[in-house]
Amino acid sequence: MSAGRALVPLYAASAILTLGEGSFQLLTPPYMHDRHISAVVIGTAVSAYGLVSLFVRLPAGAVYRSHRAWLLIAGGTALSSLAFALVTVTGDPLVLTALIALDGAGFAVATTANMAALIERRPPGSNAGAIMGWYTGSLGAGYALAGFIGGSLGDRLGPRTAILILALVPLVAGLLLSGYVQLTMPARVPSAPAEERQAWWRHFRGLPPVVWIAFFVTLYINLVSGVVLTFFPIYGLAIGLTLTQVGFLQGIHGAAASVVRFLSGIVFRVVSYVRTLPLMVALSGISVAAIAGVKLVVILAVAFAALGLTRGLLLVASAALVMDGAGETDARRGAASGVYLAGLDLGKIVGPLVGGVGADVVGLRATFLAGSLAFPLVYFLLAGTVRRRWGHLHSMDGRAEAQQQAA
Repeated sequence: MSAGRALVPLYAASAILTLGEGSFQLLTPPYMHDRHISAVVIGTAVSAYGLVSLFVRLPAGAVYRSHRAWLLIAGGTALSSLAFALVTVTGDPLVLTALIALDGAGFAVATTANMAALIERRPPGSNAGAIMGWYTGSLGAGYALAGFIGGSLGDRLGPRTAILILALVPLVAGLLLSGYVQLTMPARVPSAPAEERQAWWRHFRGLPPVVWIAFFVTLYINLVSGVVLTFFPIYGLAIGLTLTQVGFLQGIHGAAASVVRFLSGIVFRVVSYVRTLPLMVALSGISVAAIAGVKLVVILAVAFAALGLTRGLLLVASAALVMDGAGETDARRGAASGVYLAGLDLGKIVGPLVGGVGADVVGLRATFLAGSLAFPLVYFLLAGTVRRRWGHLHSMDGRAEAQQQAA
């Protein structure tokens, strides 16, 4: 943590940002339900949030430049704050859907620029895994606090008043983050003139293969969450578990995934994050297979803990892969951040759909088993296709080990 102390304000403000966003996501469904809006419309609004976030990520990353970071962050958080406030003055389903999507756009812009700014401010000689552990851990802490703070405000004041008060949170986070990136702007490494003249979508063509591997890892992370965490309650009840037991198992998963992010700095001082990727991919697949193959709560608890641990470490390791592989120009950092976060967005959208279709066609147990086998296979095939460039990963691995020895 010592090398990254200068980043503590960014970590703290990022946690505030996800505190507000998580609270909004928690309270909007009951707010819409109170206005007699159907579950189908509520589900459509949530899907619209994910779709808009996905489509905004890549353009936001492509237009990122160091001198624009504060503007993208401030503009994105202002859009979210505006969406929060306007939600409270309407009950029209179409307008509410549009406002929730507007929040998704604002949050996507702000977080994409925020991650690119973090990569740009990496302290010399620091370990990418440790930095990304603290960053992703801060984001997770904000979401965890949202369950307590957002829920408490909703109970005490009602969803409408709580959302209106929470509209201040993105503004505060945006003010802190945009101020921080302005005050800490590093010496600029300009993009090549040819890069500056390119259409925004062309910035993604020259990204290193490791960035796309990171994209695939993040896609998988949320595919697993979308399939297992969405449908395990149904599967768990079908195999004789109680809702209390199901909640206990998912709580173990969430706790393991959150805590290990903060501990990943210690883990990555012992073994580099590059070397953990294939191990965590394999362990994740084994954990999902175990969830599908056993009924004993004790064994399921171990499987869920392992799945949470692998989720946390894969999230950190893939983010570190992006940090080390993004390149030195604004255009590359922004594009790499957009690709990484788009993987998470796409997984959120596709995961529940895959789980639902699989459940209808072959059943949930078979869907879990198929998922446990498919990703490790595809991941290692993908890694094989870039084997000729594997030296890039090896060089990052060596650099990480050198940083560990220096520490």
